[in-house]
Amino acid sequence: MATVKIIIEIDQDTKIVTIKCDGKEYIFESVALFAGDAVHKEIFIKMFGTSADAAWSYAQGYKMARGKPGTAFNSFYKQCAAHICQIIDPNIFKNEVDAENLLNKWECTDQSKWFGWDSEDVLIDKQKSENKKKQCN
Repeated sequence: MATVKIIIEIDQDTKIVTIKCDGKEYIFESVALFAGDAVHKEIFIKMFGTSADAAWSYAQGYKMARGKPGTAFNSFYKQCAAHICQIIDPNIFKNEVDAENLLNKWECTDQSKWFGWDSEDVLIDKQKSENKKKQCN
């Protein structure tokens, strides 16, 4: 089994974060380390620096992942983003729709975009639609 060694050093006096990995050294001003096991309800979180830096780096990783569709990298970021959205708003993915409200919205749109009214035989329906649009305004 291959192992990866990651060393994170935080100098609180200089406010510099040094990360050493695979023989390379990286210097940053912020770090957010999230490690967890949802099944066993275990978590480890350490942060230093600003949330803006952490959020920016996550967003950059997400953008990079989107450029690699079908990869584990892409899937990881998509799933993390979905979990974050659900934590912020548990109802975010619920498709609860009031049928009456939806029908009213639909009737107040330009239905010719949906049906392509060009012929004379639907002129009556088009007139009804125009009357409905006047009611909506």
